[in-house]
Amino acid sequence: MKLAVVILAAGSASRFGGVKQLARLAGQPMLVHCLHAYARLGQMQSLVVLGANADKIEPVLPDWTDMVVNPNWRQGMGSSLSSAVGWLHSEVTHLLVGLGDQPDIQAEQLNALIAQACLHPNKRIAAAYGDGPGVPAIFPQQDFGLLAKLEGDRGAKPLLLAEPHRLVTLELQEASYDIDTQDELKQWQQARGTRP
Repeated sequence: MKLAVVILAAGSASRFGGVKQLARLAGQPMLVHCLHAYARLGQMQSLVVLGANADKIEPVLPDWTDMVVNPNWRQGMGSSLSSAVGWLHSEVTHLLVGLGDQPDIQAEQLNALIAQACLHPNKRIAAAYGDGPGVPAIFPQQDFGLLAKLEGDRGAKPLLLAEPHRLVTLELQEASYDIDTQDELKQWQQARGTRP
């Protein structure tokens, strides 16, 4: 299996009231904090999709990632994911999709998803939390064409729900928490005893 990673971080975060990707979280920009889990997976193609405020965010990206700027970021996550698929190396067989605002995701959970992808190489592997499957999720190469056609703000969720027989889920409550507002950021910091 040849895995690549795509992290979606292109939105304007209108509910946050600022450049959310750069908000201080555990002493570093939120996006960088969230990327740490993916960095521990080892060497692989890693794309971060930016859109709004890309010029401000690019300088903080770690050197092991490549930036993709989605000019149509206003259309939502589906558009950002589809824009990234065109940049995948030809030898990539599986794509791990994550978000830049899920601060509780650790490499341990990502490796558990990867282990399931190794066991079920032709299936979609997704975190299960809240009301169903979601990201982080792994898609096999046979889905890349469908991912390239995504649009709108629902991202890959419709694809995860479309064929239940091709979906393997893994309970992953850490994925249930994402930060969309200043209050949620403060709650995260207070719950973990961290400072901005």
